Amino acid sequence: MTRNHTSFAVTVAVTLLTLAASLTGQRRQDKWRIDPYTKNDPQLMAAAGYLNYGPFDFGSIASEKTSSKDIADALEYVNIIWIETQHFRIGVELPQWPVGSDMSTKKKLRAELTELKKVLPKVNPKTRRLDPWLRAHLTAQRMEQLYAETMTLFGVTDESFPQDPKKVLIGPKDTYMGYGPFLGMRDKYLLLVTEKESTHRQYLKKFIGRDSKFPQRWHFTDASSLVFACPTESDDFPLKHDTALHCALAFNVSQNLLDGFRYYAYDLPVWIREGFGHWNSRRVDGRWASFDQNEGSIADMKKLAKWRPYAKNTLGKPKKYAPFPTVAGWRDFGAISFNDHVMVFSRMDYLMSLGPEKWQTFLMTIKGRVDDQWRPDQRDLVGATREGIKKAYGLSFLNFDDRWKAWVKDTYPSK
Repeated sequence: MTRNHTSFAVTVAVTLLTLAASLTGQRRQDKWRIDPYTKNDPQLMAAAGYLNYGPFDFGSIASEKTSSKDIADALEYVNIIWIETQHFRIGVELPQWPVGSDMSTKKKLRAELTELKKVLPKVNPKTRRLDPWLRAHLTAQRMEQLYAETMTLFGVTDESFPQDPKKVLIGPKDTYMGYGPFLGMRDKYLLLVTEKESTHRQYLKKFIGRDSKFPQRWHFTDASSLVFACPTESDDFPLKHDTALHCALAFNVSQNLLDGFRYYAYDLPVWIREGFGHWNSRRVDGRWASFDQNEGSIADMKKLAKWRPYAKNTLGKPKKYAPFPTVAGWRDFGAISFNDHVMVFSRMDYLMSLGPEKWQTFLMTIKGRVDDQWRPDQRDLVGATREGIKKAYGLSFLNFDDRWKAWVKDTYPSK
């Protein structure tokens, strides 16, 4: 009896010790889930503008919603940090990144971290390393800032859009503004950034049904949300540098916001989308350009930081870039040469220089078009562009380039 009792007690003790060690190991393993800046405290999170750290809806497969947990389970060896803000659901898996000695990078980050410290007091604006959670917080801050700037540029607020999808007409003149509160989309904008290209491809295959190594913008039709997904380790679009990633997000997410404005029912002309993306990216930094491309047509990319002087010096070589009547008729990204990318950016730069009111008139003419039954109307978008250019700017397809060239000559530096 004594031996049996002793044997049982030892077995229980060993089992409990093993279980305790396992739980301790699990807690250590899951330590990365605890945000060092809020400690996952709901009040501190709310002060930072966060609704939660997941799980939450993140797209759909056909009519079946998927969640951040579904993605985390499928990518089980990847530590994705999830954050939901007012307008975004974000997943980022970014390694620690040294700030380095580049003065422009240090100055940019110092300003961003100083702003972030206002809502996350534990942030050190002078830090020499961005840890994974700090990079997640910066990403969330950058996306909400881009959203706010876009709303200002578009001349709208959250209240400009229907909170109830059944009530799609808003304003004294019953203006169509889409089907939901997120610039016209029913659900929030999505962002997924992973470190490895293999992880990115695994996500695309399982949750979007595409096998691609390239960054991807995608419309989840049933969920009524738009996602941008990208890896940071890529031979084609390397985004390891923190500012390079910021530029890529500005380029792609700004296009998602433009597409979602008054609901994403059709694609705007290529030059508008690409020009808007370049314009937003280059407001962050000119050293890391992004380029859209078709699956069968690789983008014409060059590493050139100073696009404005390059545009000015190329004006006198009309055979090296397409005239505006041709640009207005582009139907896919494969038609755009590097010089055309520069000139499309410059044309968008010119339009923006004429003020947000004119841009808003132009945008309302070409985006969110509906017929007399309030159904999306994508007929003759080139004609709509012609109408919008004339209505907003007093320009025609024939004199657009003359006015733009004169502005570039007076405005852009030569070097």
